[in-house]
Amino acid sequence: MTEPDTLWGPRHRPVMTALISIIAIVSYNNLAATAVLPDIGDDLGRINLLPWVITIELLTSAVSVLAAGPIVDNAGVRKTFQFAGIGFMATSIIVAAAPSMPALIAARAVQGIFAGGVMTAATAGIGVAIPSALRPRAFAAISTVWGVMGVAGPAIAALLVAVSSWRAIFIANIPVTAIALWIGWNGLPDRRSAEYQSAEYQSARYQSARSPALRGGNRIDGVGLVLVTIITAAALSLTAATPVVVIGGAATMAASVVTYRWWARRNPEPILRLPHLSALRYRSVHLTSMAVLAAGVGVNSLLPLYIRGVRQQSTTVAAFSVLYMTAGWTAGAWLSSRLQDRRRGETVSVLGSIIAFPAAVAVAVVIHLDAPLPLVYPTFAWLGMGVGTITATGAAVLQNRTELAEMGRLNGAHQFLRTISLTIGIAAVAAITLAVVNHRTGDVEAVRQLLSDDPKDIPAGLTGALSDGYATAAAAAAATIPAALHLHRTRPHHT
Repeated sequence: MTEPDTLWGPRHRPVMTALISIIAIVSYNNLAATAVLPDIGDDLGRINLLPWVITIELLTSAVSVLAAGPIVDNAGVRKTFQFAGIGFMATSIIVAAAPSMPALIAARAVQGIFAGGVMTAATAGIGVAIPSALRPRAFAAISTVWGVMGVAGPAIAALLVAVSSWRAIFIANIPVTAIALWIGWNGLPDRRSAEYQSAEYQSARYQSARSPALRGGNRIDGVGLVLVTIITAAALSLTAATPVVVIGGAATMAASVVTYRWWARRNPEPILRLPHLSALRYRSVHLTSMAVLAAGVGVNSLLPLYIRGVRQQSTTVAAFSVLYMTAGWTAGAWLSSRLQDRRRGETVSVLGSIIAFPAAVAVAVVIHLDAPLPLVYPTFAWLGMGVGTITATGAAVLQNRTELAEMGRLNGAHQFLRTISLTIGIAAVAAITLAVVNHRTGDVEAVRQLLSDDPKDIPAGLTGALSDGYATAAAAAAATIPAALHLHRTRPHHT
């Protein structure tokens, strides 16, 4: 009798082990970096630039996933990961050695390029190697890694900061990445593997090659990549506090979008294919995930700064504050995988939105009321459950609507949009928070005094300004219900 095909059976275990090791790299790097933001600000100063430590890495990784998409489709998952993993390990050393805030931001920008390649290899690896019936469980397993690293990442960060400094958390990337490279070097599918040689894959690739709109190729669209980079940077500038910068960014973004649309329609191999963004089967999946990520992760990214500066808790407590949303995210992903055994993914996305919207309101309320921390943390876990339910469901739905030969490019497009939403969400929350501080006190740099181990000479009203700014930013969280309902309405046409 043939054994049932399971996610952790002999057929899929090597790939899943490799994919989990890949996700561990990115999740540790992101969660640990967020956890030690207060320590970076205290050491290097330039508080107005502090959010860029996170957002610049997200920005460059967003562009990188687009370049990695066609590489995955043509070179395979394994080779893409090998190159990106080695680059990520090397840039971690540069980040750890940064002598100033501008230098740290520049190093994080380079690190993001390789992080994007790592993430694209992981998500495309699921689409190539895991059958559609098991993908919800695969994404739930991936989300569990984020949950585990939600505990381990801040714990490691707090320990390393206690015995050394924030620089040690990036040095720790080296052994973590080395282990992942060792596991994935032969565990991931390459162009000669059974997954790529299957009749299903070859048929999908043949159909893709026959379609002028979806024809694959070996070249990376350099012009399109530059235009997308400009669009991404211009979108981020919309969160600036200076009206001139906002107006200039909006004009640049509009002109670049028009130019890219013209270019993509005339180029048979654009870096970002317009149907991957606007086709009915894809766009609602993109929008639902983007909205909840911008709201949830944007607010959670500044929680350590709030805990350290406003609540005057220790570095360790601030570092562990990112745990709660991550734990809720993991629970939501597992809820999503179980519900998809009996319900369509589109229906599960609506449920995730119903969870996320009131949770975002609750976060804003408890922050505004300066509620005790035992009441604050559960609201972040609640919000995380909504984020996890939507994002895990969306990833599975998207891959089930995608041809195998397009898996790399489509996942690259989706990861690009998700990362853009993360970047803008984090930048917007930081911009709103610091704008309120600047309006109330006239000195954003004074926040650095709140982050020191021995705060003194704190300007009057600074703590209240930081708290009110953060509460205002949390209240601006976007609802995901409209996009999720639209996604649900498309389900009869794409099953």
